[in-house]
Amino acid sequence: ALVIPVSSPTMADTVATAPTVELPSSSVVDAPKQKEKRAARADRRQKQALANLPTPCRPGRSQGGGGASPTARSAQQPQQRCHPGSLEDVMRRKGIDEAWSALEEMQDRGVTSDKFSVSRLLMKTVGDARSRLNAPRVYRGIGLVERFIEAQPTDVDEVLFNALLDTCCRLKDLPRLEAIAYRMKELKVTPSPVTLGILVKTYGRAGDSQKVLQLWTDMDQQRRSANAVTYGCMIDACVKCGHLDKALEIFADMKRDGKHKNTILYTTLIKGCGLEKDLPKALELFREMSTEGVAYNAITFNSILEACVKCSDLETAESLVQEMMATDSSVKPDLITFSTVLKGYCHIGCLDKALNMLESIKDRGLHCDELVYNTLMDGCVKAHDVSSGVRLFEEMMSAGLRPSAITHSVLTRLYLRVGTEEEANEAVARLYRAHGVERPSGSS
Repeated sequence: ALVIPVSSPTMADTVATAPTVELPSSSVVDAPKQKEKRAARADRRQKQALANLPTPCRPGRSQGGGGASPTARSAQQPQQRCHPGSLEDVMRRKGIDEAWSALEEMQDRGVTSDKFSVSRLLMKTVGDARSRLNAPRVYRGIGLVERFIEAQPTDVDEVLFNALLDTCCRLKDLPRLEAIAYRMKELKVTPSPVTLGILVKTYGRAGDSQKVLQLWTDMDQQRRSANAVTYGCMIDACVKCGHLDKALEIFADMKRDGKHKNTILYTTLIKGCGLEKDLPKALELFREMSTEGVAYNAITFNSILEACVKCSDLETAESLVQEMMATDSSVKPDLITFSTVLKGYCHIGCLDKALNMLESIKDRGLHCDELVYNTLMDGCVKAHDVSSGVRLFEEMMSAGLRPSAITHSVLTRLYLRVGTEEEANEAVARLYRAHGVERPSGSS
C-alpha cells in the first residue's frame, strides 16, 4: 500500500492524583471529627479508583507498582478494550484532532478500539472539511485507521473500508484507494453495493471508462442489489467518461425494475445529453419526469437550459424560463438560470437580449457576480461594442467586484476591436488606473 508519513503530537499521559488529608495533631479526636476523617478516607479511595479506570488517553494503572514507566505498565497487563463511546466522547468534547490523538495513544499502549467509533471519526473528519479537505488531517486519519486494521484485522467490516475508500475518492488518491481495496480483498471483507458505487464514482472522475465498465460487470452480486444511489454513481461515471449510451442503457434497466424515479438520475442524464448536444433526448427526459411523477429542482432546469444553450436553441430556453417564473411553479429561477441564458444570447450575438437579462437579474434582487459581467463583456467583444463593454466594467467596479485575469483578457480583446495591440494595452492600463486597480502580473 502507498504509505504517506503521518506525524502527530501524542496526548499527554494524564493520571489523576488523589488529594491528601492532614491528620489532626491532637491524639484525642471527638466523634464528629472521627466521622469526618472516615468520610475523607472513603473519598480518597473513590478518587483513586476513578483515577485507575481506563480512558482513551490512559488505559489504567498496573496493580503492582505505581512507579513503573508507562511502557512497563502496559507490558505487565493484558490488552484492554476501550469503551465504545469513549472516542466519540473525546470527539464531542474536545474535537476531531484530540480524538485522533486519543486513538493514536490507545494504539501505542495496546488498547483496542471499536470499528464503529473509528469509522465515524473518519467520516466526521471528511465531513467537517466542508468544501475543501484539510489534507494533512485527513491523511493522518487514514494512517491511523489503516493502523487499526493491521492491529485488529478480525474486527473490521465493509462499513469501515467504505469510509476509507470514500475518503480516498474525495482526495482523488487513486493509488491509496486501490491499496485499500486490495487489503479489503485480502481480509475477505465482502463489498457491498455502496462499495461498488464508491469505486465506479472514483474511476469515473478519473476518466477511466474501462475500469468503470469492468467493475460494473465483475461486481454482479452488488449490482443486482444496488439502490438508486449506486446506480446514480454508475450513470454519472458513464456520463463523465463519455458513455452516454451505456448510461441510458442502465437507466432503461432501472425503469424495468421500477427504480428510476429519482430527480438526480434524470438530471444527470439530461446533463449528459447536453454534453453530447442531443437536445431532443434531453427534452424527452425532462418532460418524462412530469409524467413519471418525478419532481424538478433548480439543477434540473439549469441543466436543460444549458443543453438548449449548447444547441443554440434560445427560443426553447426562453419558454423554460417563463415556465419557471409562472406563479404556480415550485422551482424559481436563480442566478445560474439567468446567467446560463445570458451566456446563450452572447454566444449567438444577441447582445441587447443579454443586457435585458442583466436587468431581469437586478429586478429580482439577485447579486450579479464577476462571471456574469465577464460573460456580458465577452458578448460586447463579439458585437464590437466597446462603449457597452467599458460601461459594464465600470458597473462591475461600482458593485465592489474585483476584476480577475479573465476580465483583463476580455477587455484587451475588446479594445483590439478598435486599435492595435499596443493601443489596446494602454487603454486597459488607463482604465485600471482610473479605478485604482492593479493589473494582473505579467500583463504588458
